[in-house]
Amino acid sequence: MAGFLFRRNKADGYPGKGFFDKPEPERRAKVNRALCKGCGDCCSACYYRRIRIDGKGRAHVRGGCSGCAACMNVCPSGAITMIDID
Repeated sequence: MAGFLFRRNKADGYPGKGFFDKPEPERRAKVNRALCKGCGDCCSACYYRRIRIDGKGRAHVRGGCSGCAACMNVCPSGAITMIDID
């Protein structure tokens, strides 16, 4: 009856796997400060609170960005992009 609890889940081992079992690249957010309007939407969207508005009114990504792209999806000016980390 509880046999389903002990079967191997099809998603086991998925994190880090991309298409064709190639490793998925690590990524992080990068702010184009020329496009940033300083609205703060990205700060609210960041689950890990790694984005701050600096003294000049522009967004700044601190270390520890998980690369989830939540900030990029809410940015109205398109100033945030995701870059691959080696």
